[in-house]
Amino acid sequence: MTIIPASVAAVAAAPLPVTPTSLNKAGAIASAAQQLLLHLERGQRVDAPMLRTAMENAFGASDADGGWDWKTAYDACEAATVLFLRKFGPAMRARAVSPAAMLPMLAKITGLLPTHTRRSEESEALQQFSTPIALGFVASTASARRATVRTMPCNSGVAGF
Repeated sequence: MTIIPASVAAVAAAPLPVTPTSLNKAGAIASAAQQLLLHLERGQRVDAPMLRTAMENAFGASDADGGWDWKTAYDACEAATVLFLRKFGPAMRARAVSPAAMLPMLAKITGLLPTHTRRSEESEALQQFSTPIALGFVASTASARRATVRTMPCNSGVAGF
């Protein structure tokens, strides 16, 4: 377990101000995600050159020019995954005979995207890592099942157990 000083945690938890620059960045990420979605829809692997092209098109600059960084590129990949699942998720769930049957489908989507191999010193120091889509699905499935459990009085004094 890593202990983060309260001052660092407070800064990390503070909401970021919405500025024209951040709105432009969000729009550029969304634009790159739309471009990446086209590759995912075709079942094409998104490699670093494809990702770089989408980011340069969306931001109008390269990473070398400081227009974007690789963390932002990975954010665009995650946004493309969300767009894909919003579009095809209902059909995927309909084909899956169980929640467990969704996992290979999610793994296939994840396998089309580049791994997060370039991390900033800050994200390493604060241990900021994206939640894998399959893990997020498992957690949401588990929490949905838990929410349907009815509480019943029992001798243990703990509701529902």
